Amino acid sequence: MDGIVYNIQRMSTKDGPGLRTTVFLKGCPLHCPWCSNPESQSFKPQLMVFANLCVGCGACAQVCPNGAVVKIGDVYNRDRALCTDCGLCAASCPTKAREMSGKRMSVEEVMRVVDSDSLFYDNSGGGVTFGGGEPTAAGDFLIALLDTSMKRGYHICLDTCGVCPQDRFKTIMDKTELFLFDCKHMDPEEHRRLTGLDNEVILKNLHMLFEAKKDVRIRVPLMPGINDTEKNIAQMADFLHKHGRDEVDVLPCHTFGHSKYAALNLPDPVMKPYPKEELDLVLDRFAQYGLKVVMVE
Repeated sequence: MDGIVYNIQRMSTKDGPGLRTTVFLKGCPLHCPWCSNPESQSFKPQLMVFANLCVGCGACAQVCPNGAVVKIGDVYNRDRALCTDCGLCAASCPTKAREMSGKRMSVEEVMRVVDSDSLFYDNSGGGVTFGGGEPTAAGDFLIALLDTSMKRGYHICLDTCGVCPQDRFKTIMDKTELFLFDCKHMDPEEHRRLTGLDNEVILKNLHMLFEAKKDVRIRVPLMPGINDTEKNIAQMADFLHKHGRDEVDVLPCHTFGHSKYAALNLPDPVMKPYPKEELDLVLDRFAQYGLKVVMVE
C-alpha cells in the first residue's frame, strides 16, 4: 500500500494539540483560488522551478533526458511542453532551485518518520496529523495510515475540507479523534464557482461528525470580499448554532507560498492580506452572530 506524499512536517504545533508530525498527502478535488500550497492540488508528483535560486550552473541541462531545460537570460527554466516531471534535474540542482513536490511512499516508510517522533507525542500530548491537499482523497492509503497509527496508540488528527464520499468518510471518522474541518463558503453555488464543487457532501459530512459527537474544530480560511460577508457569516453561524457550536478558528488571508505559483508556472491569485482595521471589522461580524473566534496565524 503506497501513496503520494508531498511533505512531512515534524514538530508541528499548529495542526492539533501538542507536538505533532503532520503528513501531507498530495491531491485535492477542490481548486481554491487562495490556496497557499498549490503543489498540493495535483495527484501526481510535480517539478517546481524557483528561478530566483538558480545560479546558472547548468547541471540540470546536463541530466535532462528530454531537452526540457532552457536558459533564459542567466538562469535555467524549463519548456513545459517537453518536461515530464521526472525529477532528474531536481536531484542534480545544488541550490534547490528545482524541487520535486510529491513522492511515492509506502505506509511503512511514512510510519518510520512518524514513529521517530513518538517520544515527543508522549511528553506533549501530541500525535500524528494527516493533511493535504485533501487527505481523504488518498482513499485506502489514508485508511491504512490511520489503522497503523491506531495500533501504535497515537492521537490522530485529520485536516480536511470534507469532500469525500459519505461511506468512506464514515470509515475515516471512526478511526480519527480530532477533525480540523475547513468551512470555506456556505452558499452551494458560490462554493462551486470558487472551488469547482458545491458544498453538499461537505455539510453532510460535517453534520455526521456533529451527530457522532466527534471532536471538531471549524476552520475558516478568511478571504477579503469572498467569504467574509455578513451574509456568509450569518449562514455559517446559523448552521453551527443548530448543532450547538459557537466557536470557529479563523485563518486570515496571507501571501505565504505565492512563490510556488511561479514555480509551477501557474497564475498568481494575488490575494492581499487584511489591513488590521478591516480584519477587526470582519471579526466583529462573527461576534455579532454569536461566534467566538480563535485566531490561527
